[in-house]
Amino acid sequence: SKPFAMFVEMYGLPSYGEIDPTPFVAITYALLFGIMFGDFGQGLVLMLLGFLLFKYKKMRLGAIGLRLGISSAIFGLLYGSFFGNEEILTPLFTQVLGLPGKPIHVMDSEFTMTLLIAAIALGALFIVIAMILNIITLIKKKHYAAMIASHNGFSGLILYGFVLVGAALQLIMQISIFNLFTIIGFAMIPLILIFLKEPLERVFHGEKMFPKGFGGFFIEGFFELFEILLSYVTNTMSFLRVGGFILSHAGMMLVVMTLMDMVGSGGWLVLILGNIFVMGLEGMIVGIQVLRLEFYEMFSRYYEGNGIAFTAINQ
Repeated sequence: SKPFAMFVEMYGLPSYGEIDPTPFVAITYALLFGIMFGDFGQGLVLMLLGFLLFKYKKMRLGAIGLRLGISSAIFGLLYGSFFGNEEILTPLFTQVLGLPGKPIHVMDSEFTMTLLIAAIALGALFIVIAMILNIITLIKKKHYAAMIASHNGFSGLILYGFVLVGAALQLIMQISIFNLFTIIGFAMIPLILIFLKEPLERVFHGEKMFPKGFGGFFIEGFFELFEILLSYVTNTMSFLRVGGFILSHAGMMLVVMTLMDMVGSGGWLVLILGNIFVMGLEGMIVGIQVLRLEFYEMFSRYYEGNGIAFTAINQ
């Protein structure tokens, strides 16, 4: 995970008492990139380029590219995609492994909704892990009031988890856990604690609960609570881009394969140039989008990055 420290440093260094997010970033970044840029052939090329850049140019980005290439190749194998050809690897699964077909049919229209739901579910899992990391950090810093009442603490985790579990059970098993008692216990009480977070922190430090009066606090707290609830929805739905870029990558390669068939004898040149174009354009866009997910949807929940780099005196 060491090369991914470059991305963490772009956001900020971890301070004392704060969790170093580099291992988590390494796993999630490589996983998301591989899912969004899944192509066995292109993944191998990216892996080779990353290896050469790291070995001969000592570029940290090359070491990252090596890891991203491995992830892309793995998911490309699951998609059955090899330089945009969606059928060339099918015999591997049907004849060699004895499966009925490819594990994941990206271009199947019936699979699209499943793909998007899976992207949201993966994003929700990462958000939950980010909340748990934040709770651990707050415990280490002894910020107990924030640990309990923060929207990224226990209250937020219970509220968000309750909605996720309820929605999943309703969608998959047609079981509803939403009733008066569960809503009060797992939704209303956490919402009240989140609403009263700042007053509870002041009480914890021996200060007045409402120094500027309850009216002003209520108005400000109400809109902040609305913004928090909206952030839960927007942060989760933001992971739809993962499914969207899977379809986008497959769609662009479908265009390349169609042009190759139209050209005829010169199709191999179209295939090479098309793969180079898609790898350059799509690789850059996917890399930026995954970094955005890391910074805005995950780092914002558990990481501050206010640390100061150590510099020796003799330097």
